[in-house]
Amino acid sequence: MLALNKNDQYFYLFMTTAVLLILAIPVSFANVYLGYFHNESPCTLCWFERIGMVIIGILGMFILRYGPQMKYIVCVFLFAGYGIYMGIRHTASWWQRDIGIGLGDKLVGAHTYTWAVVVYWCVVVVMGLALLFINKRSSMMRDLASENIEVKPLNSYSKFVIIASFLVVCSNAFQALIINGIPPFTGKSNPDRLSFDMSMMTKTWTTEVWSRLFKFNLLGKNTPENVYIKDLIEPSGLQIQRDSSQGAFTLTKNIESLDKSYEISIPELSKYKSINAIAYHQNSDEFVLISNEMALSYTKDFKTSSGYVLFDKSNGYDMKYIVDATFIGDKLVFGAFNKTFSGAQKVDANTKIDPMLEWQAFKETSGSIAPAFYTNKNGWFEPSRKYILTIRAKQNYVHSYASDGEFLYLISIPNKFSPKLILSYASTKDYMLSGEKPLSVDKNLKLKEGRNINDYYIVASNIIGDKMLALSMRYSTMLVIDYKNAKIIDAYEIKGLDNPKSMATKGDTIYILDRSNNKDIIKTYKNPL
Repeated sequence: MLALNKNDQYFYLFMTTAVLLILAIPVSFANVYLGYFHNESPCTLCWFERIGMVIIGILGMFILRYGPQMKYIVCVFLFAGYGIYMGIRHTASWWQRDIGIGLGDKLVGAHTYTWAVVVYWCVVVVMGLALLFINKRSSMMRDLASENIEVKPLNSYSKFVIIASFLVVCSNAFQALIINGIPPFTGKSNPDRLSFDMSMMTKTWTTEVWSRLFKFNLLGKNTPENVYIKDLIEPSGLQIQRDSSQGAFTLTKNIESLDKSYEISIPELSKYKSINAIAYHQNSDEFVLISNEMALSYTKDFKTSSGYVLFDKSNGYDMKYIVDATFIGDKLVFGAFNKTFSGAQKVDANTKIDPMLEWQAFKETSGSIAPAFYTNKNGWFEPSRKYILTIRAKQNYVHSYASDGEFLYLISIPNKFSPKLILSYASTKDYMLSGEKPLSVDKNLKLKEGRNINDYYIVASNIIGDKMLALSMRYSTMLVIDYKNAKIIDAYEIKGLDNPKSMATKGDTIYILDRSNNKDIIKTYKNPL
């Protein structure tokens, strides 16, 4: 064995301490204190995180014994990257929940699995600092370049750390054997408490993890399909049954078509592929059409524009797919599928709009239109967008926005992971969630035997008085909802629609934006209310 110079000794002291810290603190704390003293068992993702730490600790011991070989250093960084991914994946499923909610016990105020990100990040930093010890005159430079492996001398401190680390690794293997069983048994997503009563522990051994390998998805297992917008986004595998007789209600009434349709020929909107939303403002007797690129035009006849703006879509909260629009007072609010929305408001020609605010919000403008939402920071105006944080509908996108002035209402789109219709509403004072209710069926409206309402696909909604009209693309049905009580009280068949997107109500007429033959057109129907 070669003698080590001072620089080398500092490096190995540094590495020995690093091995001690990664195995003695996070791994040993979880294994010994939480496991044997508190009977807390790790879930599958906890094991993945812990295994990565153990492997990095073992690689550290190899470096202590055989020097900083390139393959060991590269593997440390690779497993640190793996660990950061696993830590973020585990923690991300709990980040959006309420304060303090999480799995298991805490260490210094944070749940143990969240520390994985910190620990692996520290591994990257520590390994980078350790490499600073390797200079041109260091004997360790030879270890990096040489194919020959030389055994390095170990001092008492290093020997103690290696022995202690070996015991920690063995203890973890023993704990894994008791909790998870011998292969092919695997970890558990919801583990039982650690017990040495094997008559109980063996009853919960499972092979569930293997089945996940055949359904691998980088986005996770609970990723819903996107919304359906014809010719813009059509999720594969999503079935949209148009036949109204296949729905959950036996329909005896239909909405009368007025046989009058409008082709959209507004020059300012002609260059945009998809017009996704329509709204009507009663006070000005104007419609507004909004493209998916967030270009909007006020119009009375669907041919000429009485006001036009193109929002800067790219900068700000994500609004990839625009789905619907409504008016709250004089403010036009148009929303995206992810419960994020923006808006505009016509102003008097004599009203001065802050030029910086106008420039930040709009790429193009005809003038006399201001962003509906902006902040005033000590005289500095800045456009903003809003979003609604739901709870019951967290795993669901939306396709409809409606308002009664006091609240903004959204109805969730069911998906295979979260097949439910949730009516969410937020106060128009601050756009904070005010409540959520699963839609139910009034006792006077009968469902077919064995059916429920959770496969209706609401793409548009309007509030008229104390009722809401909700258009379902699936089953071509117009639902009438007592929105204050979240109850479906009536249902109508509606014919002649191909791919409806949004609707607006003007007096006795419903204007429905429909995608038909690669064109967006307006079809009219008699308002049943």
